[in-house]
Amino acid sequence: MRFACLSVVLLLSCATVKNRVTVVPAATVAPRVAVDTHIHLNMDEAAKPIFIGNPGSGTLVDNSNARLVNQIDAEQMRAAGLKLVLSSVWPPYELRPGRTSIQEALHQLDLLHVFALRHSEFSIVSDTDSIQPLLDHGRIVLVPQVEGGEGILSVDDVDRLYAAGARCIVMMHFADSSLGGSAAGQVASVLGIKPSTYNPQGLTELGKKVIARMADLGMIIDVAHASDQFIKDTLEITEPRGVPIIVSHTAARTLYSMERNVSDELAKRVVAGGGLIGVTLYRGPLKTDEAHLLTDHIAGTCDDFVAHWKYLASVVGAENLVLGSDFNGFIARPVPGGQCPNGVRNTGDLNDAWAALVANGIPHEALDGMGDQMIRLMKTLDAKASPQARAQAMRFRNEARAGFFEAK
Repeated sequence: MRFACLSVVLLLSCATVKNRVTVVPAATVAPRVAVDTHIHLNMDEAAKPIFIGNPGSGTLVDNSNARLVNQIDAEQMRAAGLKLVLSSVWPPYELRPGRTSIQEALHQLDLLHVFALRHSEFSIVSDTDSIQPLLDHGRIVLVPQVEGGEGILSVDDVDRLYAAGARCIVMMHFADSSLGGSAAGQVASVLGIKPSTYNPQGLTELGKKVIARMADLGMIIDVAHASDQFIKDTLEITEPRGVPIIVSHTAARTLYSMERNVSDELAKRVVAGGGLIGVTLYRGPLKTDEAHLLTDHIAGTCDDFVAHWKYLASVVGAENLVLGSDFNGFIARPVPGGQCPNGVRNTGDLNDAWAALVANGIPHEALDGMGDQMIRLMKTLDAKASPQARAQAMRFRNEARAGFFEAK
C-alpha cells in the first residue's frame, strides 16, 4: 500500500528547488505562538532517497505543486510565529528491509533527536513543563509524533515509543491496521477521485487497549486519518476519563464530503472534551462547496483553506483551531492567487495565510492563543496520566535508544 502511494506521488510531483533560502520578515499579523500539529522536519530521512533537503540544508521549494522537496525554514517559522509543533516521523517500514514497523519508528525518533542536536534553532521536549522556558529562549519547540500506529502489535509497543520520546501518535494512516479502521478512500483522493464510502471498522480490541495505555501515559491521541467509527470508539474511552484528543490535520466535511475530513458532530465532540482541530494545507481535502465560498473566491488557492478554517470556527470556536499543515508531507498546497498572492509554497508564505484568516473574521486573539491552548491540552493529559505507568514504560528506554549513538 505504501509503495503504491509513493509511486503515485512520484508521478504527480514536479519539484522546483531554490538553493538559497528566502527569509520573510516578521509581520504584525504573525501569531504570538502559532501551533502546527503536523509537520515533518526530517522527511529526507523518512523518505530516503526520493525526498530532497531538510530545514537548514539551503534547499527550499518554490512551487506549491512540488511534493518531494523541503518546504520548511527555521527563520521563516519564527517570522510567522510558528514556534510549537508536533514533529512527525513517518516510518515507511515496507521500504526498509530488515526492520519491522516498530523498529523503523524507533529509528526515526532517534534521527529526529539527532536533527535537533544538529540544528540549534529547534529543541525537543519530553515533558510539558519544558515548553514555556524554551519558547522564552527563542527555540522552536518540537513534540515528537509518530504518524501511523500500524507498528503497534502490543501494549508494550506503546511503552517503547514513549520511552523513545514519542508524545503523540497519529493512530491510523492510509490503511486499516491491528488497531482499527482508517478513513475510506484516501488513496483514491490522492488520485483526484472523490471518495464516497465510509469504513465501518472501528477500534479493535488491541486498539482499545492502546488508547487506554496512551491515556495512562499522558500521550496525545491523534485520530487524523481514522474512520468515523474509530473516532467514536476512541471518544467512548477518553470522554469518561476527561482525556482530550486531537485531529491533527484535517478539513471540514460539510464543505467537501469525504471521511478523511472531520464531520461537524465529531469536531464538536473532540472540542467538548478539551481537544483541538488542526486545519490542513493539503489542497485535495480543501475543496469548497458553493455555499461557503468567500467573496471573489478562487478555487485551489488559500481561499479554500480560509473557507474551511472559517467554517470550522463557526462550528467549534476559532480558539479551538490550530494549523495542521503537513509541510514536507506528500501534499500539493494552495496555488498562487486569491488572498495568498504567492500561494503556500513553504513556511515563508504563512504570514499571508494568517493575514487572510484575520481579514475573514478569525480573531487575532484566537491565533495568538494557539500556544496556550496546546500547552493547556498537554497539561490536562499530564494531570490525567499515571506516574506509575510512565515509570513502567521507561523500562524500555535502553532498548528504545539502542540505535541513538549509532545514528549520530
